[in-house]
Amino acid sequence: MSQNDSVFDRAKALFLHFAEPLQLEQRYAGCSLLRRLTTPDKTITFRLSLQMDDGTIKVIDAYRVQFNDDLGPYKGGLRFHPQVSLDEITALAFWMYLKTAVVDIPFGGAKGGIKIDYQNLSAAEQERLTKKFAIMLTSSIGEDTDIPAPDVNTGAREMAWMLDAWRMTSGSYHRDMVTGKPLDMGGSQGRVESTGRGCITTLAQAAADAGIDPEGATAAVQGFGKVGRNAALELVRRGCRVIAVSDIDGAVFCQDGLDVPALAEHSDRTGSVAGFPGGQAIEHGGVLTAECDFLVPAALEDAITEQIAPDIRAKIIAEGANGPTTQDAMRILHDKGVIVVPDILANAGGVIVSYFEWVQNRQQYYWTHEQVIQRMTKKLVQAYRRIADRAGQRNTSLRQAAYEIAIERVVGAMLERGVQ
Repeated sequence: MSQNDSVFDRAKALFLHFAEPLQLEQRYAGCSLLRRLTTPDKTITFRLSLQMDDGTIKVIDAYRVQFNDDLGPYKGGLRFHPQVSLDEITALAFWMYLKTAVVDIPFGGAKGGIKIDYQNLSAAEQERLTKKFAIMLTSSIGEDTDIPAPDVNTGAREMAWMLDAWRMTSGSYHRDMVTGKPLDMGGSQGRVESTGRGCITTLAQAAADAGIDPEGATAAVQGFGKVGRNAALELVRRGCRVIAVSDIDGAVFCQDGLDVPALAEHSDRTGSVAGFPGGQAIEHGGVLTAECDFLVPAALEDAITEQIAPDIRAKIIAEGANGPTTQDAMRILHDKGVIVVPDILANAGGVIVSYFEWVQNRQQYYWTHEQVIQRMTKKLVQAYRRIADRAGQRNTSLRQAAYEIAIERVVGAMLERGVQ
């Protein structure tokens, strides 16, 4: 596949590659399983008209892709970003249903997005846009149908706005319609750090299998948003030295280990890791190619390409982002002996805790932070062990084993449900 191909085309090609050993078309002749597994159930595109504070009207493209619900209601985040496209949202919805399958939670996969420079809107404009987006999706979203959550440039505030919009239009207070909410509106303890912390949980399992002790090991983290920041903090808690960190505006390095809590405070204060006095400035690519034990790519898609892969010196990569490694790069890393914990497992902590939030909302009974983290950890460790055992038995990569497990789960439910 060429880098010029769409994100979804590349995601689909990767899926077909990993599905090939399962011989689905031969085993289930006439069922068109591969086409059903790689075609979205529903694609919703619509126009949003936003009145700006100065009275002008901005016309904006918005999307929600509901890809597969064989295992349960659609589930997936919302990203508000100027580079959002239908192609990207489709790929993310595709990966989400594989992610929920691989960690064995009763959800399908969806994704939503708005193509907008969201951070440069005023707070009032952001609220109007988010609530209008929620209202436009009212007939397609619900606690038993499709449950949104935060993603890029969205968080607890946006989820609260969406819940309020639905409450005002329906007259009902259904907390389980959306996850990632503020705690006092039915959010779950542990949700904020779940994806980053869960990423390091899976990395630690791979490190144990490889005989690497996180205590005293070195790590690099690309991206310092919700995922990367919490991954870096969790690495430090486990005794690891985080030697390199980057965000969109800069990258810093310190061989003795960055003071990650101080770096987080600096980022909060200045908006970037750039200029952090506790480290030296380096090029963005230097984070990916730093000599270290662990690498966590936690930014956007396609960060590790075939051009960068030969220079990567990490022993284990845990993919905190969705689709950070291209297919050609995967082959190079595999040939180099680099262990890669794939995204559909490594960053599944967020959707696991979203599932826990949904469960707590339905019961109207809430768990402690310790209970949430313990249950998330148990889910991730169980999923990792199933994947690692299969990979070992079949002499395949963790990614191959993860895809096979996810595909078999969805196919099983699809066949049990009959023709759709």
